[in-house]
Amino acid sequence: MSAVLLKTIKKRIDFIKISKKGKKSFTKGFILQKYKRSLSHKDKGNIARVGFTITKKIGGAVVRNKIKRRFRAIIKEILNNYLKKNYDYVIIANKKSLIMDYKELKTDIIKTVK
Repeated sequence: MSAVLLKTIKKRIDFIKISKKGKKSFTKGFILQKYKRSLSHKDKGNIARVGFTITKKIGGAVVRNKIKRRFRAIIKEILNNYLKKNYDYVIIANKKSLIMDYKELKTDIIKTVK
């Protein structure tokens, strides 16, 4: 099994495409949207892309960055075991993701990614 490479989603067009065409999974702390990309000629087949949406309703910059750091750490831990190749994932956080335990967030992400 080859390793899955991780890239981040940065363009608004990609976020909108995933939002409209992707499958949504709801949990207590976040919403996960996933979308299977078609292979383009420039893409390698072993890339998973991840994007994060954390709005200002949740808190200030310090709070939002803390949530992003937690999600990034979890994604890096589960990268090769659970993330699928050629998929795009968008995590939309809510206020409860800040309060939730790290292990609880991790198990929720694993359940929704499968």
